[in-house]
Amino acid sequence: MPIRKLPVTFDQHLGSVIDGLARARGGRAWLATLTDWSEGTVERRMTGRTELTVKELEIVAAALSTTPATIVSQALRNYAGGSEQDGIDKLLADEGPVSEPPVSLDERRSKSIADMTDDELEGLRSVANKDKGIGHDESDPA
Repeated sequence: MPIRKLPVTFDQHLGSVIDGLARARGGRAWLATLTDWSEGTVERRMTGRTELTVKELEIVAAALSTTPATIVSQALRNYAGGSEQDGIDKLLADEGPVSEPPVSLDERRSKSIADMTDDELEGLRSVANKDKGIGHDESDPA
């Protein structure tokens, strides 16, 4: 069996945590039976060469009698060598800038028509002259 390298990336740490928890139940071969993964796919997920999806993490966590949050929390602590927040901070620093979150619906609703830009006004539905049945503005009959 080849010597395993120490994890460096977050995905490697996540795979390492899952790998360690699964070892008592049959390891990577057992993980391959949980989904339609091949043993090669399990290998790529556990070594961090391919990232786990949230659905896959949920399946694995349930089979390991734990939660995805518990697994991710441990991986974050291992990744930073400190607290979970340290892991989040390191992950954000290593992965680069994060885009701004989308504007919430509450914020959009609170804008009055007088405060909207022309683009925002164009995006509003005009109920007075729109016929849902024909899908476009009705022409003026006069």
